Amino acid sequence: MMHRATIVGVVALIGVLLVGGGVRAQPPQRFDYPAARAPTTWANTDAGLPHHVVYTDGSVARVALLRLNPAGYGPSYAFGFFCTGHGAAPCADFLLGVAVVYSNSGALITSTTTGVPQVVWSANRGSPLGEGAAAELTPEGDLVLRSANGSAVWSAGTKGRSVAGVTIGSDGNLVLLDGRNATVWQSFDHPTDALLVGQSLGHGARLTANTSAADWRDGRFYLAVEDDALSAYVNATPPQRYYHLGFGETAAGAHATYTNGSLTVSARPGAPSLATIQLPTVVAGTVQYMRLEHDGHLRLYEWRSGSGWAPVFDVLRLFPDGGCAYPTVCGAYGVCTDDTQCSCPDAANFRAVDFRRPNRGCVPTNPPATSCDSSSRGQRAQHRLVSLPGTGYFNDHATSMRAMERVSEEACLDDCACAAAQFYYGRDAGDGFCYLQSEVFSLLTVRTEVVHYNSTMRIKVQAKSARI
Repeated sequence: MMHRATIVGVVALIGVLLVGGGVRAQPPQRFDYPAARAPTTWANTDAGLPHHVVYTDGSVARVALLRLNPAGYGPSYAFGFFCTGHGAAPCADFLLGVAVVYSNSGALITSTTTGVPQVVWSANRGSPLGEGAAAELTPEGDLVLRSANGSAVWSAGTKGRSVAGVTIGSDGNLVLLDGRNATVWQSFDHPTDALLVGQSLGHGARLTANTSAADWRDGRFYLAVEDDALSAYVNATPPQRYYHLGFGETAAGAHATYTNGSLTVSARPGAPSLATIQLPTVVAGTVQYMRLEHDGHLRLYEWRSGSGWAPVFDVLRLFPDGGCAYPTVCGAYGVCTDDTQCSCPDAANFRAVDFRRPNRGCVPTNPPATSCDSSSRGQRAQHRLVSLPGTGYFNDHATSMRAMERVSEEACLDDCACAAAQFYYGRDAGDGFCYLQSEVFSLLTVRTEVVHYNSTMRIKVQAKSARI
């Protein structure tokens, strides 16, 4: 059962004020507590943060600051310690961050079944902390996160910059303010894996997905604004691009802003749009956010009264559509078909990682050697290429490890770093392009009548003569 919260810093519900012998009704006061002055310390314990809630899935919210929805109830923004349980109890790994929680008109956090906290920014996603950790707004004006033993895990880096207080805005932005209420630091400038309405992804910043639904550490997928495109990558050597929205011009310092109804890229605030992705609009009384997730999808989520959080839109539209163009849809070496079914390339050269879960991917039965001979002739002797006609790859040709205007098996066999080659051609298989890949993620079947090209993948495996 949910604990009834003790609302910090809230006075009487409705009072009366005696003025000149008369009685005047005092206007209703808000029940939230969105700001704090320096110095302040919040301990990650039930006693240290009396407004704490345990959800039916085991998740925990311990709230330090709360900004109620403008309607006075509903999805609201909170700053504090959050642990997402995923059914595991007790929940022990906490993030210090900003989350969307559901509050009633008395500022109590409710909806413990459908209103599980949605963490949209965190300070320590790679280093969750346990009971007894603490966040401190220091007398010197820095926001510091410490583990239970007192060691610093993270800080905003604002020591000596005249920070006087901290507040959580109605847009979910956590802001450190000086004595004149000027912004010194804000969470909107440091996105993790999510964007809120009104937030921008600046040039040089990234959205980086979690490793998995249960692991908050940085994963391999990231979204970035470049001088000429909004691009999504899976990290490799070099990174492999699976989404590209070009601008048609170079705009140094371009940034993407999530507004109500669109994700818009512009060169600077107030400048004409360079590119726009239309999104569903936010209805009154609810909240939206978008999150780059561990499968590479950038999903838009919305709170819906009575049912809770639900994905309402897939922001990145890939070609060919249907899901097969995502890098890990079928795991490494797995082949994705039009109906998003996964299989291994062929039984003679590959086996499933888990036969019960085909989307876990495959491994070569004779993987290429991990060490490389210094000579090209030695490389060719150790390896061979398995040919997969009618199979393609998601990686943008511009971000392949190497591209050549000729079809050549030797190029991949001679290159120690090459794991696969894509032969991309029209009618003549001998007249096309060769794109080398340093790592093999998911493959996809190619329907020539849809994509208007032919493709053959050739995967490097160990030569039979080189097997031990």
